Amino acid sequence: MGIPKVAAACLLLATFASGCASLRWSMQKATRREGSRLVEFPEAVAKQYGCAQRKLPFFAIEHGEIVPPRVRAGAEFNHRLVTVLCPAEPTGVEVGRLVEAIRFRGRILDLGTRDGFEIRPGRWVFDGFVELPPDAEPGVYAYELSFESPGVSFARSWTFAVEKP
Repeated sequence: MGIPKVAAACLLLATFASGCASLRWSMQKATRREGSRLVEFPEAVAKQYGCAQRKLPFFAIEHGEIVPPRVRAGAEFNHRLVTVLCPAEPTGVEVGRLVEAIRFRGRILDLGTRDGFEIRPGRWVFDGFVELPPDAEPGVYAYELSFESPGVSFARSWTFAVEKP
């Protein structure tokens, strides 16, 4: 008799934990707004990264994530990117081409290009929202970003899963 109670308790706990995770992702996404914002001034970033001793411009992606990592077809996800830049000249920006793609089964399904995209000095948070089509197939997808400018370039990818509605 004790084993069924333990199994029921484990099932209840697992259900509650997965519900909490879903609620956490929903709340996290709900607090984010489309766009970019400065979170730390260039002087603080330069001190943290020792930019006075580096070849400039110095650029790094500190963090990137997809929220929520599991999405239903027809829903949207948030992509957050946190970058730092120590420019070659005070207040300098890196202006270039940003390419966004979604890849599934090796094929690019969605592609957007933004010319004149600016990577700015200091620490910036960029939040974007991507809506999936209602007929998106279940499976593992990749959200890809690449950027090219005269002084900075990068290519990164983050995976997420599309689940059945």
